[in-house]
Amino acid sequence: MIDIHCHLEFIENPIEVIEKAKKKMTAIVTSVAESKNAERILNLREKYKDFLFVSFGFHPECLKDYKDEEIEKYIDFVKEKRDAICAIGEVGLDYSSECEGIGRERMKRIFCLFIDLANEVNLPLVIHARDAFNDALEILKEKKAEKVCLHCFSGSEGNLKEAIKRGYFISFATNICWTKKHPRLAEKTPIEKMLLETDSPWLDPENPRGMGNKSWKISYSAKVISQIKGISVEEVLEKTTKNAKELFKIP
Repeated sequence: MIDIHCHLEFIENPIEVIEKAKKKMTAIVTSVAESKNAERILNLREKYKDFLFVSFGFHPECLKDYKDEEIEKYIDFVKEKRDAICAIGEVGLDYSSECEGIGRERMKRIFCLFIDLANEVNLPLVIHARDAFNDALEILKEKKAEKVCLHCFSGSEGNLKEAIKRGYFISFATNICWTKKHPRLAEKTPIEKMLLETDSPWLDPENPRGMGNKSWKISYSAKVISQIKGISVEEVLEKTTKNAKELFKIP
């Protein structure tokens, strides 16, 4: 099992979680949502090099707290640490109420900077697109992004079809365990392009409103997908693990 997207910086006792996950899983990819958490997560990565992998990004919701100069400095830092990370993300667009007051044009401009960064350092992109899939897909096409994972996918069936046509990977979070939309999307997603994530500590399949999600709970998602696809849980986990290794170059 590989959880391709979680946020260890927001989890209590991350070392305890990692140690427990090591007994159950192949790897974890943790996503750094903003620059202030980068060094701390790199220190964790140094301790668990064979198990913990890191993606450096910039969540659009964080834009309100940073000036452009600070983001540009962070981009330079990411370039310096390129060999310690496996992806750029999560980055993207968010048109939900959570990002009210953040100008969409600025959001798009910063998004483009991180796509350029991913192209420059030759790493895959992990995309956040909330209520913004049409614009995100358009920008990715314009910028000729190729190695792409659409994290916590919640777009339309049309968005899904276009993404699969381009060869993007589609990541389903553990909210697939309680929503109606995500199982329908998973049904239409080839297992060869599917990834699993928790987005933990959020989206706990046992307590949707809680903050207790853990990486190994992707097994809950695998059970849902196995029922949808008519294959075993073991096959779902085997194939999504293979996909994660391919995209993120995990040994």
